[in-house]
Amino acid sequence: MANFVCQICGRGFKSYNENAKYCSQSCKGTAYIKYELKKCEQCGKKYKPRKADSKYCSLDCSNKGRKNRKGTYRVDLDEEIPSG
Repeated sequence: MANFVCQICGRGFKSYNENAKYCSQSCKGTAYIKYELKKCEQCGKKYKPRKADSKYCSLDCSNKGRKNRKGTYRVDLDEEIPSG
């Protein structure tokens, strides 16, 4: 059994496979995501997205981004909408 360093997270691990690159299935999955690096719309940091339509690098940035959106989506059903 040989010692290796994960190419994704940098953590050390042991494996019988002499070609091992990743410490876990999670790191292996991250390595094989085909999407290009994106720039986070909240903090500007570059990140590797998990989905093609992602906008934020983390849950924290996503929450901040939602709070900072302009406009409201809530509609008061008792209020009359002016026709114009």
